[in-house]
Amino acid sequence: MKKIIPFMVACLLTSIHSFSQEFPDFGILKSEEIALKQCAFDKDANAVILLHEAFSNYDDQHHLITTHHLRIKILKEKGSSAADVSIPFYRKDDFEQITNLEGMTINIVDGNQVTTKLDRKSIFTKRTNEQLGEVVFAFPSISAGSIIEYKYQSNMLHYGGLEDWDFQDELPVIASKYTLVILPNMEFAYRVSKAPELPIIIRQETAMGGVYFEMNNIPGLGNEPYMDARKDYVQKVIFQLSSYGRDDMSKKKYMTSWEEVNRELLMSSDFGVQLGKNISGTNDFIKQAKAITQPEDRMKAVYNYVRSNMSWNNFYSKYAFSGVKNAWQKKSGTSGDINLLLVNLLKEAGMEAYPMLVSERFHGKVNTSYPFIDQFNSVFACVVINEKKYFLDATDKSIPPHLTPSTILNTTALIVNRKSGGLINITNDTLEYREHILVVMKLAEDGSLSGDISVKSSGYARVKKLGEYKEDKDKFLSHHFVVEGSTIAGKDLALINLENDSMALEQYCKLSGSLNATGEYSFLPLNLFTGFNANPFLADNRFSNINFGYPRFINLTISVEVPSNYSTDELPRSIKLSSPDKDIVFTRQVDELKQDHIVRCMIQFEFKKSLYETDMYPVIKEVYQKIFEFLKEPLVLKKK
Repeated sequence: MKKIIPFMVACLLTSIHSFSQEFPDFGILKSEEIALKQCAFDKDANAVILLHEAFSNYDDQHHLITTHHLRIKILKEKGSSAADVSIPFYRKDDFEQITNLEGMTINIVDGNQVTTKLDRKSIFTKRTNEQLGEVVFAFPSISAGSIIEYKYQSNMLHYGGLEDWDFQDELPVIASKYTLVILPNMEFAYRVSKAPELPIIIRQETAMGGVYFEMNNIPGLGNEPYMDARKDYVQKVIFQLSSYGRDDMSKKKYMTSWEEVNRELLMSSDFGVQLGKNISGTNDFIKQAKAITQPEDRMKAVYNYVRSNMSWNNFYSKYAFSGVKNAWQKKSGTSGDINLLLVNLLKEAGMEAYPMLVSERFHGKVNTSYPFIDQFNSVFACVVINEKKYFLDATDKSIPPHLTPSTILNTTALIVNRKSGGLINITNDTLEYREHILVVMKLAEDGSLSGDISVKSSGYARVKKLGEYKEDKDKFLSHHFVVEGSTIAGKDLALINLENDSMALEQYCKLSGSLNATGEYSFLPLNLFTGFNANPFLADNRFSNINFGYPRFINLTISVEVPSNYSTDELPRSIKLSSPDKDIVFTRQVDELKQDHIVRCMIQFEFKKSLYETDMYPVIKEVYQKIFEFLKEPLVLKKK
């Protein structure tokens, strides 16, 4: 569980307007750093961050100046990738510049410190997209035992670019230190999100009008299976400007409650004002839409109208900075442009529709105690029909309107409306990932297999499978209809109901292959085309919640006709396995119709719950381990 510590940092009037933070120990190693062979608190780590320290201050133009100093040790050859560095920055309108970059590789050779400086010719600046760039470089002379060290300065136009400070990294961190000096007449709210067992040092730096943070011995955090945004679980301190002004009379407060956030958004020219625009060329369509009597069908018509006429430029936004009318004219825009346009047209068509700020799962959780608007990354449309809420994202071309987009399942959103607005939790207890798989096979006397595969995917299974199919048809076949470790595979794939989103997506294949054999024994795998190919929960510990997104139901039925020159040595036993709360149920039934020379097997997975807290990981791990032990058991056939 995270511990949330609220603070308010008020700037003291100070004569310090510029502070050049030096790192006197740059290039000077400690004996314990040289001797370090293994990270004591993260023993499997291939590399470790010995130190990351930074200092944020301002110059005479009130630019935000942050100096960074990092020291990293490569513990194993596999950790050499830590020597390939990327420093992202905000390139648009020259908002941020990366300067004063210096670096070196330090190796210990025959007890002596050998230093190789980073060549400036090996430093490159790349354009990532319209908003971002990155400075990239690779350190020379890297091997196990190398220590890399570098420092640089980030220069931003103003404090609006102030970022959260992450104490935790993918690599373990021995020491993380950060000092923030605040501009005069500014107040920043900040909160610390951390695990209770990890201590933190927070110290007011009164002389310079700032605050100092430090954490030590923080295990690395990589991406874990079924993890939400990694940043949700990173130990960090979060900042937001809370007020600005010289005195109580002139001081401006920044959205100190969700009601205030709601009110400010509705008054914003880039948000609420966009909901009343007259969109040229849509009058005829609006008349047609209003004539649709069933509200669900009318909603779907408007939703598809926007999706078919607008292209997403792959930028997330909470606003329509260029205006919905301009986006409509260009037929392209950000998520803010497109979905605020959608709300506009839904309202024009007589629907009860509101804009809804969302933080999609990859973006991170919303802390409801703090009205920080930057916790959200995009805006969706919320439509209310007979007290039921539908959540629409017109940037997504595949998901039907009756399904909540999986990107916001188990998240918190903010409906923006004066009367009925507010925070809501988006959960799903009814619609699920549902799949029925039928495999009918015939085994020939020579051990070859032939047969048919049919799969019916509905709900979130339909959306997932259809998206993958449209992206790469060849990869879809090899990914879903090939049995690993065998020659059994599907071919001649055909799909039905590609366009009808109210029907299951049906997939049909011809099956071919042969059995793996050892001596007189042959082995037929029974885990066919379920997607359960590898156990994702093998790690001893876990830092993050497990978010499956939606409930899942998968049913596999197999029928195999066995020739007379084979006999079943021993059938896998029928079992039913469930978690302590019975929210995960695994069933296997195997029987033999000896008269017809047919063996039948039914395997069924039921996942009734979609979200598990971190402390449930040991239970999930144990259940999955048992399930995969059963899935590995083949049907053993003996050749007569």
